[in-house]
Amino acid sequence: MEEEVIKPNSAAVCTDIPKDAVIRLEDATKVYSLPFGDVVALDKVCISVIPGEFIAIMGPSGSGKSTLLNLIGSLDVPTSGDIYIDGRNTRTLSDDELTELRRDRIGFIFQQFNLIPLLTVLENVEYPMILKSRQAVKGSSRAHDLLMRIGLTEQMLAHKPKELSGGQQQRVAIARALINDPAILLCDEPTGNLDQATGRIIMDLLLEVNRRGKTIIMVTHDADIAAYASRTITIVDGKVA
Repeated sequence: MEEEVIKPNSAAVCTDIPKDAVIRLEDATKVYSLPFGDVVALDKVCISVIPGEFIAIMGPSGSGKSTLLNLIGSLDVPTSGDIYIDGRNTRTLSDDELTELRRDRIGFIFQQFNLIPLLTVLENVEYPMILKSRQAVKGSSRAHDLLMRIGLTEQMLAHKPKELSGGQQQRVAIARALINDPAILLCDEPTGNLDQATGRIIMDLLLEVNRRGKTIIMVTHDADIAAYASRTITIVDGKVA
């Protein structure tokens, strides 16, 4: 029996997308070519995000949430359709331009923290700034101040990540995401490896960051965590439900 090839819906669905949105997805489709046929991970998704919004993305496993976050974060580009970040179409950018966009405009916070184990807490937070400016000395003062503001102690700055609790590591990851002052924070299950009480502390911290003007897009499977957001987008079978 011939394998079925899944094709995206041919109907265009985008309407009333504000042109001044910090993020715009216009009929964004992502198709993965696999040995058994093409799989549509996202199917003509239309989403707009205005500056300062806090959005939760929910949906069942395999619905396309992570693909959506990767596209918004310019870690990948759509197969068809367009994604605009700060008015720039990611499909038209070179690899170097995409790298600069991620470095300068987007901060990433992951469930697994993704800290560099051989670096100290302070060095982990300094690292993105060094990549951007090549100035470690100036980065040290900013990284130090940022870590103090999010609740770490002076003694913790010389520790390696494995010497910290999960909640402390996530605080370091948040500081690292903020060090280059990005306009957008993308969070992939930021409390997924934390106990409930620590998760609430992290979410309160993200809420404070949002109140200071950062745009936050967060993938979560937890309705209690999604309640922190001002808007929830549900993805089912690659489409906005």
